[in-house]
Amino acid sequence: MQLKQENIGEKVLSESKRHHRIKMSKTIYIAGPIFSDSEKMYLEMLEGELSKGLNLKVKEDFFLAHRDVGDVGISGVGRDEAFFDDIKALDECKIIVAWLDGPDVDSGTAVELGYAYARDKKIFGLSTDRRRWNQSLEGFAINNMIWGVCKKKEDIHIYRSIGSLISDLKKVL
Repeated sequence: MQLKQENIGEKVLSESKRHHRIKMSKTIYIAGPIFSDSEKMYLEMLEGELSKGLNLKVKEDFFLAHRDVGDVGISGVGRDEAFFDDIKALDECKIIVAWLDGPDVDSGTAVELGYAYARDKKIFGLSTDRRRWNQSLEGFAINNMIWGVCKKKEDIHIYRSIGSLISDLKKVL
């Protein structure tokens, strides 16, 4: 039995009532948990630092799910709309930057990373949580699947600081 691969984002454009209001074609998709105000503020701060360091425009060049789509159940956006708008943004972006802090990577972030990897997107992880660090990134205390999607060829794209992340992002932009 053969499975037909289709672009989920394109399939649902007609189903999404909001897609026409959201400019999706952004350079960088920032993935991370968005369940608390502090998480949202951190992602917005990360966007600001990346914007300054990469000379890109906040809101125009970056996708943040909570800002560009909204919070399911809070901002009036439904699950289907949020899911398919996020997929569309992943399809159209060039780079994914994932915030990997916490005791375990956020489950939604993990799904976004898996989808982006399957779409052959450039993926960069940021883990500022010192509990995960050791002498080398090879032994980085992180789920092996997350480590794997952040690795291209011999390069591991997981960074301990925003500054080092920006340095490598400059090489691919």
